[in-house]
Amino acid sequence: MLPKILLGLLIFVVFAIVVILTIGYLISAPAYKGPVTDHFDGTTFHNYNGVKAKGLKEALQWMLSSRDKKPWGAFHNEPPGPPPPARVAGDSIRVTFVNHSTVLLQFDSLNVMTDPVWYERTSPFQWAGPARNRPPGIRFDDIPKIDILLLSHNHWDHLDIETVKKLCQRDQPRVYCPLGVKAFLENEGCGNVTEMDWNGSLAYNDRTTIHCMPAQHFSGRGMFDRDATLWCGFLIDNEVAGKVYFVGDTGYGSFFKKIGEKFGPIRLSLVPIGAFRPTWFMSPIHCSPAQAVKIHDDIQSQQSVAIHFGTFPLADDGETEPVEELQKALKTKPQLMDRFWTLREGEGRLVP
Repeated sequence: MLPKILLGLLIFVVFAIVVILTIGYLISAPAYKGPVTDHFDGTTFHNYNGVKAKGLKEALQWMLSSRDKKPWGAFHNEPPGPPPPARVAGDSIRVTFVNHSTVLLQFDSLNVMTDPVWYERTSPFQWAGPARNRPPGIRFDDIPKIDILLLSHNHWDHLDIETVKKLCQRDQPRVYCPLGVKAFLENEGCGNVTEMDWNGSLAYNDRTTIHCMPAQHFSGRGMFDRDATLWCGFLIDNEVAGKVYFVGDTGYGSFFKKIGEKFGPIRLSLVPIGAFRPTWFMSPIHCSPAQAVKIHDDIQSQQSVAIHFGTFPLADDGETEPVEELQKALKTKPQLMDRFWTLREGEGRLVP
């Protein structure tokens, strides 16, 4: 017989594994069911050109290596920005950077919000996981009534379900999400949800069309739903204000040039710049600041705003490194210095 101490240790290990697997199952999102396409094999979704996110083996290799992790400062307990206007009419576009990939877009008397995250931590548990390094740029109660909610995918740092539920209950917006995410949202009590596939288009009203755009990333909320739902970006084509492109969460891909050829010029684009180090691990799923500038060029963006930086320490790049590297990349193209903004959390600007 095993000594009691070894038997007790074995029981503990088995119990811990069962608990972990149970939690991993419970937090996993429902899987999409639908026809096979060029990026869905009937079970999982795939990026174009066969690009794959790194798996568990590589993640452990990264986490256990001697990482060159750049520093993040102490929590920035800064006051929120001023409340945005209730509406912005006509052909003006106002963009307010809230934090991470959360942006308020206002044009043609429409209010659009992308990936709203007010979580303290991007994790299933608010006592563990990457914690925010600053408050959201505007208070939740200062958000004007939202008409359109764009959700790029189901990762915890992009789909804060508690905030989404509050917005759905308060404003009843039309929610657009990629394939498979609708089931999760409806299970959580969110209605008025429309899911879309890459390259699909839907009319929101007689002046506004929503296009679902490809992105290079992956999905999953738990241990058993890896790539079981789609990821995407969204382009809004409004007859009054023009085209606005939320690129989403993505690595760099050749498909961006095709998007520019089809839809360009684009008046305003929201382009991610952060969580890009180490390159060997992150490049399939997150673009670097230099690649963000290339995306700006490829899609023929007239004005871009940086997103996906400065809020949550998700990778090895430092708190200020994405912005610093973006400025370096822009210096090689001086004509773009005023065409690619980095806004403070809570800062709003009118787009030329």
